[in-house]
Amino acid sequence: MAPWTSFHLLRLLSTILLITSCIVEQPRAFTIKLIHRYAPESPFYNANLTYQEIIERMNFQTRFSKPKNLFTPIKKENKTSLDLKAIRPSLDPYFNIYLVKVSLGTFSSRSSSHKSYYLDFDTGSELTWLQCEDCMRHPNRCYRQSEPPYPNSKSSSYQMLPCDRDPLCIPGQCIGDWCSYHNTYADDSHSTGILAREMFAFPSASGHEENVQLVFGCGFDNIRTYLEDMDIKTAGYFGMGWGPRSFVHQILSVSRGKFSYCFPPISQAVHGLPAFLRFGSDIPHYSSLPSTRLLEYEDDESYYVNLLDMSINNVRLNIPTAYFQKGVGSDIGGCVLDTGTTATHVSLPAYRMFKKAMKIHIAREVMSLEKVPARSGYDLCYRRHKFMKKQHNVPSVTFHFEGNADLMVRPETAFDYSEDISYEYICLAMVPTDDDRLTTIGSNIQTNHFFAFDVIAKRVYFSPQDCSRNQ
Repeated sequence: MAPWTSFHLLRLLSTILLITSCIVEQPRAFTIKLIHRYAPESPFYNANLTYQEIIERMNFQTRFSKPKNLFTPIKKENKTSLDLKAIRPSLDPYFNIYLVKVSLGTFSSRSSSHKSYYLDFDTGSELTWLQCEDCMRHPNRCYRQSEPPYPNSKSSSYQMLPCDRDPLCIPGQCIGDWCSYHNTYADDSHSTGILAREMFAFPSASGHEENVQLVFGCGFDNIRTYLEDMDIKTAGYFGMGWGPRSFVHQILSVSRGKFSYCFPPISQAVHGLPAFLRFGSDIPHYSSLPSTRLLEYEDDESYYVNLLDMSINNVRLNIPTAYFQKGVGSDIGGCVLDTGTTATHVSLPAYRMFKKAMKIHIAREVMSLEKVPARSGYDLCYRRHKFMKKQHNVPSVTFHFEGNADLMVRPETAFDYSEDISYEYICLAMVPTDDDRLTTIGSNIQTNHFFAFDVIAKRVYFSPQDCSRNQ
């Protein structure tokens, strides 16, 4: 056998280093499908609903829900406070527009090793939670749910967190020897339960399942007062907001604190075109895109941005920035990027200026339009004869954020279009909020835009994209 030379040793060392690098530093990534609430894959799908009826339902359901940041949780050590600041928005089962299908647990069943549920996808909530089997034990309570509550006692991977001994426990919140949570909502809905670790399974970019151990809320006392006499088709919430218990924070080894999505137009989404929630190296390149700061406020789990002004067809309106600012020492105001609501809500004083300018612009530039009463949940609506509908001359709308980051909304997204036998109806896809300063950038305005969130650097990047290409 020939003696080993320095060349052979160097080659062996290089091979070992390469293998070690592949094992240790190989990037991990996976992508989760987001299902539109009214798509065929959704449990809410109703083939008899027309597109216009779907729009009306979404707008009604989101417009009359409490704005999320009016009631945000306060976590106080050694006690659970139940004042206004500790109350969350109404737990409306139709509120969130996109759903996530999750599989969790480890079961010996021949039919399936996991249990699957639909959860509401929410960037305004931290904790992922769902109903668990103990809610069926007296005196606990369950809300009516299409699927049986999660049978946590039968899962071999279910582990409750010991009281105040885990970094993801809420300080001072325990039930017996175990860490707990208590979420209260503005409509007297609530969820109370145990914090536990469990295995969740998601499809990865390579096509196989990615198993992730997560801390989640296993709810054993749950009340949903909204439509309480109906079976609710979602089992809980999938939390993607600020906080250590958020999904994106719990998978830092994969996500590096980054996630992205790209919502297709509603007309395509309700016919089954999905959106995708991407993590890690699955996220398309975004560092050169316009970006603005993500603002984090104490005891608030929503993603805020600093909105400075708005434009109509590139003409600045010079709206006072105070109309968009977060209130100092209060829980009102600011601008939230919200995946839960459909319509974009503009703060009332800003909306009044915006609506006045829009009416003047349309009266001057789009003379084919005739103003009509509000419809489909929208506030400012027009119509024109169908033979004139090819005249695409309605304006674009731009939101100007801090850092010269402009979100330009094309006319086909800034307005909602519908028709009857004789007329095409065109409505501004934005409405005033009931609060004086709160502005919410809803999912409709975010369509056909790629968004990438970096929660470590506290920045959000965005750019126009054709989201039907599944970016």
